[in-house]
Amino acid sequence: MDIAEHIRTIPDFPKPGILFYDISTLLAHPQAWRHTVDLLAVAIRQHEPDIIAGIESRGFLVGAPLALQLGCGFTMLRKQGKLPGETTSYTYDLEYGSDTVEMQADAITPGQKVVIIDDLLATGGTAGGALHLLREAQADVRAAAFIIELDGLGGRDHLDVPITALLEFDA
Repeated sequence: MDIAEHIRTIPDFPKPGILFYDISTLLAHPQAWRHTVDLLAVAIRQHEPDIIAGIESRGFLVGAPLALQLGCGFTMLRKQGKLPGETTSYTYDLEYGSDTVEMQADAITPGQKVVIIDDLLATGGTAGGALHLLREAQADVRAAAFIIELDGLGGRDHLDVPITALLEFDA
């Protein structure tokens, strides 16, 4: 099954000149969605994760069923101020400004094996911030996986772990 056939593109979203890769149509097709989760499970299983760390928000959609299939835990990496309780955070630079990613302070036990999950790797800023946050918590970050990678934006340059991308599109 070609999962690329189930991903819709939307021009000029969220701003003019951007071609948005929308996984909503993939999620709506049960066989294609199951196939996507299965492909990611095969790729990630070799890293033996204890926890899947999903990046807000579409990383939650990908990571939770993946963790269930792999029999491991799941934790959310969110924008600042979105998680209850005590949190830890990491602030990283963007092209124009900065952003902060957080997780609950007790989400990771030092030494736990973690795989980062999101729907799309573009510039790698958020995934790189997630990697730093998890390492500050003394996680053993084994890999990162994405449904889509946009070539030519340098996303891989921010990650020094093995990367799986099921699909690659030109940016």
